Amino acid sequence: MNRRFILPGRNHRIAEIRIEGDTAALHDAKGKGERLMFVMNHATHSDPQVVSEVHRRLGTGSCFMAAYDVFLRSKFCAWSMQRLGNFSIDREGSDRKAMAAAIDVLKEGKRALNIFPEGNVYLTNDRLAPFLDGAAFIALKAQAALGDVPVRIVPMSLKFTHLTTPREAITARMRKLAADSGYAFPPGSSGDPVEAVLGLGRHILGGYLGKYGFDPGDASLYARLEAFAEELVAGVERGLETAPRKNEPLERRIGKARSEIHRLRSDSSSAPHPEINGLAERAILALRIHGYLTPYLTDHPSIDRYDETVERIAEDFHSHSMPRTGPRRALVMIHPPIDVGDFLGGAGKMRDAIPALSTAMSEAVQSGIDALHEKNDAPGAQLLE
Repeated sequence: MNRRFILPGRNHRIAEIRIEGDTAALHDAKGKGERLMFVMNHATHSDPQVVSEVHRRLGTGSCFMAAYDVFLRSKFCAWSMQRLGNFSIDREGSDRKAMAAAIDVLKEGKRALNIFPEGNVYLTNDRLAPFLDGAAFIALKAQAALGDVPVRIVPMSLKFTHLTTPREAITARMRKLAADSGYAFPPGSSGDPVEAVLGLGRHILGGYLGKYGFDPGDASLYARLEAFAEELVAGVERGLETAPRKNEPLERRIGKARSEIHRLRSDSSSAPHPEINGLAERAILALRIHGYLTPYLTDHPSIDRYDETVERIAEDFHSHSMPRTGPRRALVMIHPPIDVGDFLGGAGKMRDAIPALSTAMSEAVQSGIDALHEKNDAPGAQLLE
C-alpha cells in the first residue's frame, strides 16, 4: 500500500526514490546478528513513508518510535502502525516507557529501530536542527545491556527535490495565506518571489508575536523574533536551574535545554519536574522561532527552498500540514554504521558518551545532505528567476 498508493498520493507525491551509500556494510552487520538503529533527518512529513520503502528495498525489517499524535489521526492509522510494530512517544509528557520499549527493540534484535533525533519536522531539508540526546541514550543503554553483541547506528541522509517547477501552486498558496491573514502584497512584489515571501512572513510572524503579547517597541521583525526566542530560552533555563556560558549561541542554549529536559524525563530515580511539560513546549517554540532567524531561502533561493519556506509559514499559520505542490524525487544516502561500543568504552561515563555520539550522528547526516544537495540536478535545484 505504501509503495503503490501512499507514496504517490497527494500528501506525498513521491515519484521516485534513489538510494546510494554503504549498503554492503549494513548487510554485513545484519548478517552477523548485530543490532541496528537508523537515524535520519526529519526533513518533511513524507520521511517515514520513504524510509519504510528504503527498508523494503534493503530487506531490513524495522519499526518506528513515532509521536503519539500520529496514532490519533485515524483508527486505521493507529491499527496499521501498531501491526507494523511501531510504538508511540509522548514528546510533551513522560517518555520513560517509550525509551524502555525502544531499548527492548534493540535488545531483542528482531527488527531495526528508526528514530528521527531532531524530534520534529522543521521543513528545512538542507539544514539540520540540533539532535536530541534520546537516540544516543537508547543506543548506549542497549549496548550496555547487550555486552558483547554490537549495536550499530546507521545514519541516513534524506533529500527531497521537485521534478517540476511548481511556481503557480506555490503562488496560489501564498495568495490564500495573504487572504487568510489580512495581508496585501505591495504593487510589483510579484516580480520578486523572495521579497514576496519575506513580506508575507513578516506580516504573519509579526501578528503571531502580538498574539503572544510580545512587542519590544519599534525593533525590526528579526530583532523582535530574536528577543522573543531569547526570552523563551532564558525562562526555560530558569525553570531548569541552569545557566548559559558567556556568549554561548542561542541555538546551543536551546539544544542544552532540550537535552536537560530529556535527562529529567528519563531519570526514574527522581520525582518528575513539576513544570517539565511547559518547559519542553517553550523550548520547541524557541527552536522553531530560531529557524526564522538564520538565512535559508535568501542564502540559496532555489525552487525547493522556496516551496519549503512557503509550506513552513502556511503550516505554522494553519497548524496542520500542507498538501504537496508537485511531484518529487527522494534521495537517500546510507552511511557506514557507527559502533556504539566505541563511545561507551572510551568515554567512561554515560553522560559524557551521549553528546559525543549525538555529534557523530548529526555530522554524518549533515555531510550526506550537503553531498546530495551539491549534485542535485532536478528542476527543484534551479534558482528562482
